[in-house]
Amino acid sequence: METAQPRHTRTPRGTLSQQLLLDTAMEIVDIGGVGGFSMRALGARLNIDPTAVYRHFRTKNDLLEALADRVVRGTEPLPHSGSPLADLRETFAQLRRSLLRHPTLAPIVLRRPPGGEASWERTNHTIGLLRDAGMPDHEAANAFQTLLFYTLGHSLTEARHTAATIARKGPDATVTPVTAISPAASRYPHLAAAADHLAAEMETQFHEGLGLILAALAI
Repeated sequence: METAQPRHTRTPRGTLSQQLLLDTAMEIVDIGGVGGFSMRALGARLNIDPTAVYRHFRTKNDLLEALADRVVRGTEPLPHSGSPLADLRETFAQLRRSLLRHPTLAPIVLRRPPGGEASWERTNHTIGLLRDAGMPDHEAANAFQTLLFYTLGHSLTEARHTAATIARKGPDATVTPVTAISPAASRYPHLAAAADHLAAEMETQFHEGLGLILAALAI
């Protein structure tokens, strides 16, 4: 079922732009998820004929891909501190933060292969950092993929938790850590020993895991 959207004052003729369409589409997706988005919903929110959207985006998928690329870009400049290790930590932390600002779009970013300008810029920047750290090209490519997949996978898990909380409690809800588990130590001794750490705050888990990968890369 399509999520109902409030009707706004009609968008003045000649002011419709890709920027406005993306801003408005992001609002819809942030509130109702990708399932609540359609060209009709976008037209209703802007109080325009939905066919006007197709002058800027050929298809709904093209628009969603542009949204995904915007999430990858984020709002922070790529780090250039002069330390490859510090900049690698920060660039993947930036990506995680941006994904979690728009948790309902995280699955779209994960499913779509990189192809937008922001994706190419972040990829180029990261591989450059790895090469600057002394890695040959094939190792830099493998390291980039490992760091990217770790960040996307971790962020998607967090995003699902965040999106579920928002769906239950509204957009201003406080997101709590993952629920702790209490396995029987007699049956699952190793799991029981590590259980408290598995339920640690997810941002802490992310940074500690990222640190383990970077340490293994010996950068």
